[in-house]
Amino acid sequence: MKKLLRTILLIINLILTAALILSTLAGVLPPSRWVAVSLLSYGFVPLAMANVLCVVVWLCRSRWEFLISAAGLVATFPTMGLFCQVGGTQSVEPAEGQLKVMTFNTHGFNGRDDDTLMTADSGALLFLHLIDDVQPDVLCLQEFANAPHIKVTDSLVARGYKNHYGVHGANSYHPSVLFARCKIRGGKEMDKRSKFYADLEHEGRAFRVCSVHLDSYQLSDKDMEGFESLTHAKPDSNTHHLLRRFAATTRRHEKAWRRQLLPLIEETKTPLIIAGDFNDTPASYICQHLRKHLTDPFTQEGRGLSATYHGPYPAYRIDYIFHSRQWHTLAYRCIKTPISDHYPVVVTIDTTS
Repeated sequence: MKKLLRTILLIINLILTAALILSTLAGVLPPSRWVAVSLLSYGFVPLAMANVLCVVVWLCRSRWEFLISAAGLVATFPTMGLFCQVGGTQSVEPAEGQLKVMTFNTHGFNGRDDDTLMTADSGALLFLHLIDDVQPDVLCLQEFANAPHIKVTDSLVARGYKNHYGVHGANSYHPSVLFARCKIRGGKEMDKRSKFYADLEHEGRAFRVCSVHLDSYQLSDKDMEGFESLTHAKPDSNTHHLLRRFAATTRRHEKAWRRQLLPLIEETKTPLIIAGDFNDTPASYICQHLRKHLTDPFTQEGRGLSATYHGPYPAYRIDYIFHSRQWHTLAYRCIKTPISDHYPVVVTIDTTS
């Protein structure tokens, strides 16, 4: 009986370790061909925790099999740094040559969908107080809207953000907008829904900012039932529907990378910032490919898990700011706030390097 139990545990361990390693390969195997690998990237954290548990179980039994999960954890250790960092810098004293960038999916300032106390007006007031505290130079806002009784746009202009550029998106009430205290020399819509770039000038230095809002998963109550079933290892028809939706959205993200973001990186001659709501995990195809060309400030100065989404399904870092490697990250901060179902991300960059 003990031998049978050990064999079953070994098989489960091998499956979990193989899944953990595969979950890190989303950047190598495109969703258009290997969508199952892309879906596994969403499970990297729980798979890593499961393998840690396997190590503990085998060590408690004084068995050599602990080496299986230990090897898997060592092999995937670089990916762990995309989800969790220790000892980063959250803020620095202002100095010449610094550029502070914020990206924030405001969700219309309405808080989480299940927050019945937050209103657009109260959220807008909190947002303006946040801007007064953070004082970013450039703001990339998604799902932005003026509140019923508070003209946020006018309030930002009064705070020095006199220049703005953006697109209205599928819903004109929730556009993607860039506000800047520095000069905007021009811009271009990359599509009429969610992506654009603007050319700016700060302290005599020209640079380009691309604001991104990739397709979300638009999870319905039925999808959430599927997620609950998957969490409890009881897949049903709702689970299959959920996986199909995730697969389709992941493929659209790959298309956005190939058709829009990669060409933009290749054609841009000035330093480049790409910021926004990517609706994808740090181990995803698009984020791993962006990291091959640009710096991910979280890996330089991040701290903790830094989950930027606090909606009803697992919290991950899905809002990002990437910048050209010729610049240096000074600070990274994810701000916990009830304004939206996302948290704002703020990065301070040294543009003199």
